[in-house]
Amino acid sequence: MTVVDHDIVEMPDDPTVGAMPPYRRIVGWVRAETDGLSGDQLDFDDTSPDKEWMWWSIRRQVSHMAWDALVFTHRRCSHLLWPDGDEPEPVVWEHHHLGPNMKYDRMLDEDLYWEVPDLIAKMEIGIGWQERVVGENTIEQLRSDTTSIRGTEFWSYVITTLPRGAGADPDRPGYLRYDLEGSLWMVFYELLTHIRTIQRLKTRQGIALNVELPRVGYLRLPEYWGDTDANGPSMKRIEINP
Repeated sequence: MTVVDHDIVEMPDDPTVGAMPPYRRIVGWVRAETDGLSGDQLDFDDTSPDKEWMWWSIRRQVSHMAWDALVFTHRRCSHLLWPDGDEPEPVVWEHHHLGPNMKYDRMLDEDLYWEVPDLIAKMEIGIGWQERVVGENTIEQLRSDTTSIRGTEFWSYVITTLPRGAGADPDRPGYLRYDLEGSLWMVFYELLTHIRTIQRLKTRQGIALNVELPRVGYLRLPEYWGDTDANGPSMKRIEINP
């Protein structure tokens, strides 16, 4: 079993510590920051080209978090969670994985899941799966489980926040190699960053914040904490030199 220390919210520099993220805290932070918000406050956005971080409203930030918790874990961890292939289907996977059948852009089906409590309930399922992966596997097992994906400018930027577990794939130009320790920390940072964006959207509306978030992971980068309104790097693929 891998260590989960709820006081540790960032991948330790010392690899012998082997601590993994306190995923359950994500759910509490989301509930705290969305509690009592009206429909208008939840749906406030700004789709101006120079305000990319405001394109998704608070409601859609939560929907994306639920999507990410489910889809990332289903895609990356199915072989550990359901080795016999008996995968649950809390959402229609065909409509939620990236591809031509995806119903909404990286969020849950809005025809089915719109109210924030329903979105959080789906998020909790994915969070529970992440907790299972961490609880049922040793840190050595997580580090030995690697994958290689086509790199983008965004991923190349945000992996600089990890002390290990992600980097250029030496065998495949233009690809990034992750081990599962790195991937599981990255999804924690991703979820945390969307909570910070919820806070930024609340601040724009003059709404008081309820949580003091740790500035860790992506949040160390100015674009994602809110030190600047500038857009972060795009999802454009890394160029492969001939």
